[in-house]
Amino acid sequence: MFMSTVVMVALVAAPAAAPTSKSAPAESRTWKVTGTDVTFVQSPKDLRALRGDKEVFGLQSRKAAILADFGAGPGMSDGDYVSESVNVLSVVGPWVSYERSGSGYTGGAHPYASTSYVTQDVTKDAFSLLDVFAEKDVLQALKADGFVRKHIHDKEAFTQATTVEAMLQSLEAGEDCVGFDLGLDSVKGSVAFHHLEGDKVAVRIAFGYAHEACRGNKFVVGVLLPIPKALRPAFDRAARREEGFLMKDAKAVKAPSVSFTWEPPKDAK
Repeated sequence: MFMSTVVMVALVAAPAAAPTSKSAPAESRTWKVTGTDVTFVQSPKDLRALRGDKEVFGLQSRKAAILADFGAGPGMSDGDYVSESVNVLSVVGPWVSYERSGSGYTGGAHPYASTSYVTQDVTKDAFSLLDVFAEKDVLQALKADGFVRKHIHDKEAFTQATTVEAMLQSLEAGEDCVGFDLGLDSVKGSVAFHHLEGDKVAVRIAFGYAHEACRGNKFVVGVLLPIPKALRPAFDRAARREEGFLMKDAKAVKAPSVSFTWEPPKDAK
């Protein structure tokens, strides 16, 4: 049964490998995305996307780059730290969706914490759900969701809204502290693809928090969207685990993750 809404705080998943079949996980596998020059290489501790000899996405490369940035930065005080995790959720065609969680303390009144979904098109600079699915379908699905409707502030504006942006402006954060005010960016790119139902795909959209007191929370809304004809083959291949996988299978295929915590060296404290 399709679950319309999930509210959660991110946890770090254990890294592992993807299977070559549904019953026998392999240590690693490689697949080429049909109709592109992209090749994915998945191993127990990494997911890499290559275009020719150039890496355009990589979990371990991301970790190394972030740690290098902190290592080259100014000194931090005793008790400061930075922690991050990246957990792959789905891979459809050239689209990698992952959960990113970050927390730390680098000075100021309190620590920071955030959790979100990110979808990256490894062939382009940006991904937007509204560029690949009809906005009217996304709008209709969001308007029908019970969690979204619970946060209606202006019923008339909600009913009359003809764009996702206008609809989001008719909502309020509510006691849940949902960040609908920044929700357009969430709808565009904070998504993952969960499973197929007939000619539709279940999409998870992660909204952030509205106020600092709710830092670290995310609010996941699930919607069913009609799959454009041109995208159907890619979703079918992901559902069969021939090229990538869908979110419902992430645990079964043991999708890789990375996590790390950085603290200043003792001699820098």
